[in-house]
Amino acid sequence: MDIDVKQSLAKLLLACSKEQELIDKDGGHLNVKQVVLNNIAGFIEIISLEHADLRMDYFNKVFLGSKAKLNDSVSVHSWFSDFETLNLMPIVKALYAQFVYELGRYYLFNKNDKKDIVKDHFIQYIKLLDIKQEEKPLAVDKVKEEVVQDEIEVESEESLEDLQKQLDSMIGLDGVKQQVHSIINELKIDALRKSKGLKVSNTSKHLVFKGNPGTGKTTIARLLSKIYKQLGILEKGQLVEVDRSEIVAGYVGQTALKTKEKIDEAMGGILFIDEAYTLAKGENDFGQEAIDTLLKAMEDHRDEFIVIVAGYDEPMESFLQSNPGLKSRFNEYIHFDDYSEQELFLIFGLLCEQNDFRMDLEAQDTLKSYLNDLCTHKPDNFANGREMRNLFDKSKKAHSNRLASLNEISDKDLITFKKDDLLHAIEEMKLV
Repeated sequence: MDIDVKQSLAKLLLACSKEQELIDKDGGHLNVKQVVLNNIAGFIEIISLEHADLRMDYFNKVFLGSKAKLNDSVSVHSWFSDFETLNLMPIVKALYAQFVYELGRYYLFNKNDKKDIVKDHFIQYIKLLDIKQEEKPLAVDKVKEEVVQDEIEVESEESLEDLQKQLDSMIGLDGVKQQVHSIINELKIDALRKSKGLKVSNTSKHLVFKGNPGTGKTTIARLLSKIYKQLGILEKGQLVEVDRSEIVAGYVGQTALKTKEKIDEAMGGILFIDEAYTLAKGENDFGQEAIDTLLKAMEDHRDEFIVIVAGYDEPMESFLQSNPGLKSRFNEYIHFDDYSEQELFLIFGLLCEQNDFRMDLEAQDTLKSYLNDLCTHKPDNFANGREMRNLFDKSKKAHSNRLASLNEISDKDLITFKKDDLLHAIEEMKLV
C-alpha cells in the first residue's frame, strides 16, 4: 500500500512544481509545495489519536526522503489557512485529495497505525475537501463512498477462525482443504519460532493451482488472500484476478507496462493469473515479456505480494517447464479434483437455497439422473461448479416461463422447481 502513497505523492508534488508560486489575498507569495506539505502535516495531526509526531517523522524518512520535510509544529489554524488556498489550484487540490485518501487508507490498514487513527476524522476530512465536478480528475464522491466502505470492512474484518470455517464449509475439495490447513499450520508455527528467536526458512509462498474450470480455484485464492492477511503475511489481503488479455499487449514494451500495473495493484495481496499457460505460446509471443516482468517482481518484492498461477493440469506443467526461473519460484502445488456426482447435486441444492428455491422429489430424481449421465460421460468442456450455475439459471428461466402461463400462482409455486423445469434446462444445456 505504501506504493500507492508514493505514486500519488509523486503526482501531487509534480503538480506543485508546475504551479510554482501562488499569490495570496494580501498580495504576498506562498510556495505551493510548502502549502501542500503544511496541509499534509495538518492532516496527520487531525486524524491521529496520538503519535502524530512519530508518524510525521516516519513520513519524512520514507515518503519524502531528502526532497522536503513536514513541519510538525504547524498549528491547526495555520493548516486551515493553507487549506483554503488549495481552492485556487483545482488540479493540485484534486491530486491532494487523492493523496490524503491513499495516506489515510495506508494508516487504517497498517497494524502499527490503525489503533491510533480516528476514522471519523478521516472521513470528515475527505468530505471537507468538497471537490467540484469541474475540478476532477479525481472522483471524490466515489472516494467518499470507498472510505466509508473501507471503514465498514475494517470493522467487520473476518477472523482467522471464521475464514477457516468458510474453507471447511465448502462442498468437496477435501485434498485442497488439507493442503491449505497444512500451509496455515506451517505459517503459524514459523511465526511462533520467529517470536522465540529461532531460525525460520524463507520459503516461497507462491502457488500453482491445477485442475479443470469451476472447481473453486478463485474462491480458494480469495480465502487465502484474507488468511494471509490475518497471519501477517500480507499487508492488505486483496485478490487481483487477471488473464492473458489483461497483461499482454500487441506491441513491444506495452506488455511490461500492463503487467507492472497489475503487479502494483496486487502489492500487499495476491495476483491470481487464470489460464496462466496461455502466456507461454512461443518465442515471438509477447507473453514472454509478461513472464519476465512477473519473475523480476517476484524477486524484487518477494515479501510484498504473492502470485498464484492457475489452469488445466497438462498445460500448466508445460508452462512451468518452459522457463527454469519460473518453475523455481513455485514449490507448492494444489490440485483441484472434479466434483463428484453427489457434490454437484449438493452445489445445485445450495444455489437453490441461496436463491429461495427448492426442488420437489421428481425434480430431484431428474437432476440425479442427469448428473449420473454427465459424470459418466464428461464432455471436454466440463465446467464443474459453473455447470451447476448454468443449469440453475436455465431452470429458473424455465420455471418463470411455466408460471407465466398459470392463472393463479401460489407461494409454493414461486419457490418450487418441478421435473419439467429441470428437463427444459437440461435440454438447453445439451444444445450449448
